[in-house]
Formats: sequence, C-alpha cells, structure tokens
Amino acid sequence: MSVIVPVYNAMPYLTGALESVLAQDLPELEIIVVNDGSTDGSGAELDRFAALDPRVQVLHQENSGWPGHPRNRGIERATGEYLFFMDADDTMAPQALRSMVELAERDSAKGPAEIVIPRFAGTGGRQVQSLYSRHPQGRISISRAMETLSPQKLFRRDFVERHGLTFPEEKVRLEDGIFVARAYTLANRILFCGADPLYFIALRDDGQNISSRTIDPDDYVTSCRRIAQTLRDGSPDAETGERLVLQFFQRKGLRFYAPKRWIRMSSETRARWVSLHGEFLRDFLPEARDATLSNPTDRRKFALIRTGDLAALDALIAAEPRLAHAARAIRVEESAHGLEFRVSLLPEDATTLFPAAPPSSARLSALRAVDRLSTTFAGNRGVRGAGRRLAEALASGLPSATLILNGRRRNRSATLSGRPLGVDAQSGAAEYSFFLSDQLLQSFGRDRVDMWTVAGIGHGLSGGRVRLTALSGAVTAGASDRCYVTRQGNASLRLPSA
Repeated sequence: MSVIVPVYNAMPYLTGALESVLAQDLPELEIIVVNDGSTDGSGAELDRFAALDPRVQVLHQENSGWPGHPRNRGIERATGEYLFFMDADDTMAPQALRSMVELAERDSAKGPAEIVIPRFAGTGGRQVQSLYSRHPQGRISISRAMETLSPQKLFRRDFVERHGLTFPEEKVRLEDGIFVARAYTLANRILFCGADPLYFIALRDDGQNISSRTIDPDDYVTSCRRIAQTLRDGSPDAETGERLVLQFFQRKGLRFYAPKRWIRMSSETRARWVSLHGEFLRDFLPEARDATLSNPTDRRKFALIRTGDLAALDALIAAEPRLAHAARAIRVEESAHGLEFRVSLLPEDATTLFPAAPPSSARLSALRAVDRLSTTFAGNRGVRGAGRRLAEALASGLPSATLILNGRRRNRSATLSGRPLGVDAQSGAAEYSFFLSDQLLQSFGRDRVDMWTVAGIGHGLSGGRVRLTALSGAVTAGASDRCYVTRQGNASLRLPSA
C-alpha cells in the first residue's frame, strides 16, 4: 500500500495527518510525501517523521503551484499494490486502509475492485456530500460515485499505470475531478466502504483550503468541459453519457446560482457564468434532457441559462430565500393503493410566502372533501388528477408544493405535486396531501428513499429543496413497514427487502 500526500504549507495540520497514517493497522505501508516548496516549516516536520520511521519517504521540490504535480511524482515513486491519495490537512481512522483493501479483495472471483471510496466525515465545520451518510457499503454506480470527485480514494496501482492515469499538472480547477472522472469511466467495479466514517476531511481555520480560493469562470468551465467530454467518451451509449453529464452539471454548474453565491457576484461575473454555461449546455446536453430533472427550480434555471435571461435568473434566485420553509410529515397512512402523506410547510417568513388571510372555512371544508374523495379513489389516475386541479383552484393564493423522492443506492428520482388542504390556524403552516402509489414505490426496487419538498409561487418562482422531517407518531402502524423516521428525524422510505 502506497499513501501519497502532497504538502504545501500544511502546518500544524500535517503532524496529525501523518500520525493518523502511521497508526494504520495495515502491515505493509509506504508513505510518499511530496513537499511542494513549503515555507512554513512543513519540510522540516516531514524530515523529522522520515528520521523516526522508515515507512515515510520525503521528496522535496520547488513549488509547482497546484497538487497535480506532486501527486504524479508520488505515483512514479509508489511500489504498493494500491494507491491512496491523502491531503495533508486530513486524518484517517486506524482501520481505514485495511478496510478498503479487504473490501476491494472480498469478491476474488471478479478480481479486486479498481476503486474504493471511503466514507467521509467533516471536521472543523467542513460539510460533506449527503452520499457519505446515505449510501450503504458495497458496490456503487458511476452516477452515484460522480457525487464525489475528490482524490481521497483507493486505486489499484496496476489500473492507474495500465491506463496512464495522471493528474493535470497545470494550475486548473477540478484537476482532481479530471483524474477521478476518467478513472470512474475505466473501472469495472467501484466500491463504497465503511459502516462508519473512515476518512476525516478538514476545514482549515486559516482559510487555505484550495476549494475556498476565488474561482475564475473560464478556468472552471474549461475543466468542466474536459470532464463532460470524458463522461461522454467513456459511456457505453449516448443516453448514459448525457445522463451523467446532466447530473454533473446539476452539481458543479448550478452551485454558482445558489443565492449566497449569486448575490456576491458582480453583474459582469454573472453574465460570464451564464454565457459559459449556456455554451456548455448547447454543446453537451440536448434541451429535451432538462425535463428529466426532478427539482423544478433546477429545471427553471437550466431553461433560463439556455436563453441567457439574466433578469429572470435574478428574480428566481432572489425568490429562493423567501420560499424557505420547514417541511414535516404530520401523518403517513397506508391506503389500498399506496401511501398517503399529509405534509405541512411552515414558512420562515409568512409575510412573503403565504396570503395575509387563510382560505375561508367553506373553502377549507371543500378542500378536505376533495382530499377524501381523491384518497378513496386513489387507484384512479383520472380522479386523482381532477382532484388535484380542483384543490388548486380552491386553494388559490397558497404556494404550490412539490415532493421529490431520491433513492440512496440507485440514482432514481421522482417528483409529485401536492394537493393543498388549507392552512393550520395555530401554526400558520400550509398543509398538503401527497399520494405515493404502489407502482411508484415499486419503481425504486430494493432501495431506501429520502424525500424533500420545494415550495413555489406564481410567475414560475420556486425555492430550494428542504428535507422532509416527521413529527413524532406521524407514521401510522399500517405504513411503518415502508416508511420510517431516521435518527436525524427525517422521513424516509424502506422498501421491501431493501
């Protein structure tokens, strides 16, 4: 096993990082640390470790400006059967490397896996993708693996060498994603490892994480184009390639249209992002592919980026904070044809989301009658559709509500529109009914499914997605076989044999 660590001004984090590698319970281990021209004493600290433990090899070089060059020098020097790329400010659990190797070699009939992704946890306030808390250990699809493009993964060395995999050495954004995405497309098996976190990724309190530095739009989008081309070229068919590129842009492109980022940009920078992203979408994704996006806000942003409508993007992004809310399942029941969810949306600012006065008592009674009728005839799609349209008319002025379902193992998603039921007089929350048919649930196969809501108002404005939680006792006994509440209080689905 060869652990490769690029180092540039990593003190005082470097000491803990190396101590955690040396504490690994894997017997054969070499640690190749490349000092990329550090000026803060990191070089002397590396030499101290090398003098104390022969497993530590230190290479000193002039500063190259980016981690790709030192990682490549580590690949050239490595002799282990596996490579693991670690950052100098992170740490690992003592069993991390052994757990990944054992998992890679568990199914010997198929040969060792080429890539193993360790379960992450953040430290110092660092946030990590939901993938790390939701995906079970075992095989992971390339579409799910693409949610993590950082290099801190286990790779078979002969796989890396056979395909000539190297990191870009120029100073470019997403240089690690360029390497990792190509590796994903070439691998026969990618595994996800760890019942508990194995790798702890840090948020430096000095603000020197590379990811925290200013992003140049042209540089960033150029790297995105390289990754998109890799996904397209490495996919077995055009449909798969487009789906992977769509998911990639949804994560890496739309992040710049989040309100906190957008409002900090100058008008010139906003225009540059939209121009570059519009070209990206035109070159890599047919417009028809946008309809497959489950989040209505994301679909709207795609459409506005394609047309270059900066004013409409400003309005949409400005509306997102006003549509912030808490989403709670207040009752989940089994019906003859699926699961019926009653969900409340409590706005953070009621004055900007909900009408000044709730619907009249007569309209509320009519809404409840429509809901009972729709539930009774839940197996009839025509009745459900007519009931939804009637309920929307009766609840005119209330925001719309969308429920998004996402599988944990498979990248399967679905979107449902809620039937408005009215406004709770005490809390001020708007209430909606969502029907999850047996057919819909079965489409997720053997999986667990998490849920979010999106609120919308007129003129095509909608907000960001919000995790659906559940009130105590909301899940009735009849529904408990398929719906449960996580330790974090979120409502999730546990489908048969999942």
